[in-house]
Amino acid sequence: MTSSTTKKHTAIEAVLARLIWSGSMLSAILLAAGIVVMLTGSSVTATRFISAGIVTLMATPIIRVLAAGLIFTRERDWLFAVFCLVVLCTLAVGVFLGTSFN
Repeated sequence: MTSSTTKKHTAIEAVLARLIWSGSMLSAILLAAGIVVMLTGSSVTATRFISAGIVTLMATPIIRVLAAGLIFTRERDWLFAVFCLVVLCTLAVGVFLGTSFN
């Protein structure tokens, strides 16, 4: 691996790590806000904050795979772009099957 390739991979990993960190922090903030609001007695608003936090937490890895796929496509790294597409399709099938049995 050349030095420029190593730098490129390090930059990609940094972007994806920031994305995961940001999504996790946003989720934690929403969940904490929901708990605080619940303690003040507003259960409807608390439920919305907590639901938003859980959805954010579940969406973060999906967004990470999507971002990685876009980065790999832009870099013309077709093998990893296809891997990301397969993972996204698998997640979509899982969500579809999970919601169809309710």
